[in-house]
Amino acid sequence: MSNHLNQQELEHLYSDAVTTIQSQMDFQSAVKQLEQAARAGHGKAALFLSELYFQGFRVERDSQKAMYWQNLATMKA
Repeated sequence: MSNHLNQQELEHLYSDAVTTIQSQMDFQSAVKQLEQAARAGHGKAALFLSELYFQGFRVERDSQKAMYWQNLATMKA
């Protein structure tokens, strides 16, 4: 189960991605990290993605993606 991340690994993945987004470095990789964390059950990552897509913050504004991530976050809560 190499895809399965424990809570500490998820938190680290989330923190790295947020730091990368805030520092404007490799944004595409950061979004992929957030998606990985969100799909693995990290609710904060899913909410963060939802906000990015709702606001169009360094991603193209996409209400469908925003709703998808918001719904996923709600299921993980």
